[in-house]
Amino acid sequence: MQIRVVNDDMSAPDLEYRSTANFIKRALLVMASLLAALFIIAILALLTIVRNINQDADQQSAMLLQKAMTNRADTLATHTKDYAWWGEAYQHLHPRVDTDWAWHRQNLGATLWRDFEYDGVFVLDGSGQTRYSVINGKLSNRSLQAWLGENPVPELLQTINKTDALPLANKVVIQAGHPALIAAANITTGDDSRVTPLSGPASILVFVDVLDDKKLMALGEEYGIKGMRVQQKNSAAMTGRPGSVTLPIDGEAVTFEWQSENPGRALMRFILPLLILLALCTTLLGLYLGRNILKKARMYDENSFLLTQSRHALTASERRFRDVAEATTDWIWETDTDLRFTWLSDRFPGITGHSISAWLGRPVTDFLQADSQSLAEWITLPGQTGHRRLLHCRYLSAMGHQRYCHIAIKPVITPEGVTGYRGTATDVTLEVEAQARVQYLSSHDELTGLPNRVRMREFLKGKLQAQPTQRHPLAMMSLDLDKFKPVNDLFGHAAGDTVLHEVSVRLRNCVRDIDLVARQGGDEFILIISDVHDRNDIETLCERILQELARPFDINGNEVLIGASIGIALAPQDAVDAGELLRFSDIALYKAKSAGRNRWMFYTPEMAEQMVQRREMENSLREAIKQQQFRLVYQPRYGLNSSRIIAVEALIRWEHPELGLLMPDQFISLAEETGLIVPLSEWVLNTACRDTQQSLEGLSVSVNISAVEFQSWGIVDRVREALRQSQLDPARLEIEITENATLWNPESSLELMLALKKLGVKLLMDDFGTGYSSLSYLRNFPFDGIKLDKSFISGMPESDSANTIVENIIGLGKAFSLSITAEGVETEGQLQKLITMDCDETQGYLIGKPLSLTALKEQMNALDTAVQERSAPHTEG
Repeated sequence: MQIRVVNDDMSAPDLEYRSTANFIKRALLVMASLLAALFIIAILALLTIVRNINQDADQQSAMLLQKAMTNRADTLATHTKDYAWWGEAYQHLHPRVDTDWAWHRQNLGATLWRDFEYDGVFVLDGSGQTRYSVINGKLSNRSLQAWLGENPVPELLQTINKTDALPLANKVVIQAGHPALIAAANITTGDDSRVTPLSGPASILVFVDVLDDKKLMALGEEYGIKGMRVQQKNSAAMTGRPGSVTLPIDGEAVTFEWQSENPGRALMRFILPLLILLALCTTLLGLYLGRNILKKARMYDENSFLLTQSRHALTASERRFRDVAEATTDWIWETDTDLRFTWLSDRFPGITGHSISAWLGRPVTDFLQADSQSLAEWITLPGQTGHRRLLHCRYLSAMGHQRYCHIAIKPVITPEGVTGYRGTATDVTLEVEAQARVQYLSSHDELTGLPNRVRMREFLKGKLQAQPTQRHPLAMMSLDLDKFKPVNDLFGHAAGDTVLHEVSVRLRNCVRDIDLVARQGGDEFILIISDVHDRNDIETLCERILQELARPFDINGNEVLIGASIGIALAPQDAVDAGELLRFSDIALYKAKSAGRNRWMFYTPEMAEQMVQRREMENSLREAIKQQQFRLVYQPRYGLNSSRIIAVEALIRWEHPELGLLMPDQFISLAEETGLIVPLSEWVLNTACRDTQQSLEGLSVSVNISAVEFQSWGIVDRVREALRQSQLDPARLEIEITENATLWNPESSLELMLALKKLGVKLLMDDFGTGYSSLSYLRNFPFDGIKLDKSFISGMPESDSANTIVENIIGLGKAFSLSITAEGVETEGQLQKLITMDCDETQGYLIGKPLSLTALKEQMNALDTAVQERSAPHTEG
């Protein structure tokens, strides 16, 4: 027994015995690491300095190289100007080239090669043709283009002939792998008043200086750059480390290299060995000193261990008990046989808020209560000598709050019998509250506090089991808020949550206590009204609900107005199954929203049939997009100023395999609701652009974009891709947008329209006058034209008011520099009236009906001729 105690107690002192040595060892390791890091940093700093010195030297050489090239080019330009602006040169080179004067008298001959090393001297006529050439100091008949391998003349002519610049041009090209400096100038009389200039384009004098390896070497030596040359691919390395710089010349990168001075090499050779020697000496000295320090530290630890061993043995037992009793998060208690507290741990006041002194001597049953059984009977149950765990109890904290705990006890048994009880209490208040919260949320909506879908179905099934009758049916009401999405968009989701909470309060105030209001999700609610006495009662309730929800909601000082649509299904008239009843009320809700919102509708069997037909139509539309069952027809637009057809409008038709030819108004709205408008519009764009590019030369094409599609930035990408695939000129594509398409978000709509304009397409306002047109729309949005709705044209020319309205709209469009297109022109009188009003374009059955691409091409000339004949009498009159 004694051996076990000593062994147990030696574990802690043994750690202390080794602590000083370990500390010294760690300190030595840290110092060694710091010294090593310092030497590594010093070496890296040295390498960095050497690299920076070398880079600075190379950068200076690169700057000198660029300056040398610039000075060489300036010298070449100066010589060219001196020779070109010389009256005598004008006489002997411009009207005709005097070879004797130029070559034999050495005015423009081999001396330029000998004195200045100019490789090429050329005289060009005004059209860029070579009339005289000296190449490498020899008279030649090769042209400038043939010698250089490319033709720089157009660019030189463009530069020389600029009115705001001197008649002098410089250019650098690549000739046989080397940069060639070119200077060109018009041959003029200069300041020689004796020479009379001739009319016509001037001749051009061109000097070419090819910087081969020899010239580059000499040029580099002049500026202190050794071994400069053009870097060749797979070239052998030069002596020493080469420096280089890359310059963009003639559309490609040309790299020059030279022999770097490498000034950092001497610094590296001197300092690096000294650093290595210093590091080696420091390491040896550190090893010696560290060995002696560790030896003394071990001796100190051994003495400390012997002195403290007895002290640890005496205090170990007390420390263990204190740690167990006070480190736990539970509070520990003891009672006597009468179940009165005799001891409480220090954790008791921290957890319960009560003081220890206030409860010592008082019964434990006054503090703890158990729900399932008597606490006193459970503690004193006869024959139980072991642990009895986890009895769930409750108690009140010092603040009067209800709290919960699990208790475990063990009797204190001596030879005389049971002398008391010891136990622990584990606080589980948070767990109980969390469990209650989870149970509540499983059947209620967290935001509004209303029952959720689970609770609603349980309530509905219970009501249906009561078997409602025809005279007293049960009403299932599906309610969806109208105009709720803008609340989230404009004021944020926090404001939307506030509105939903207020809606739930108003709905609860509208129904009886026996009825149920539940939140279905989002902005959808369910109302279950039982024991309905009359259908009029339901309608009265719906009217009251709509009135309540129509009252303004106060959101941060702003009045927000919303509405609601309600669908109603009755049991047992419509269904007695909970799922069917909910489905039927949703169908009625959909019909109410489709009929204009802010209303209620009762379910009828015809609604279900219409929903089935709608789903079938939707499936057919999806299949039609996959099978490409659509075709485009094109309706021409006639330009009154040009008296010809100038554009066409692309219109979609659906060749349904069973229903035949369907017009856009029979399926476009369905495509917008289901999101199929995007692939459908993409097909129309691609097809219209391709047909126009391939078959309608000289004509523009307009394509309609729906308001739903205009809410997404994807339309910009689709238009860009259609133009790219078809190679159609963007100026020939016109996008027709209705006025109402920009209302959802004017700022975003403006950005989207500007993005479309950046592509180069035109924007037309379709059906102008039928929406919310105003001067601000024409002023703020970048439209190129407007299309007058045919409802304005139909009354012309008989109706004076119709004539006045159309004339004013045309004048308004002209004031904003917009083109005006009149739609629905069907009579000769309408056409003649529009001509007198200075309308730009017309479109309608008088000009031509929507035609297939083939029919349009066949009748194009006939349509133009017929329209011109109609216009002829008015023109003559």
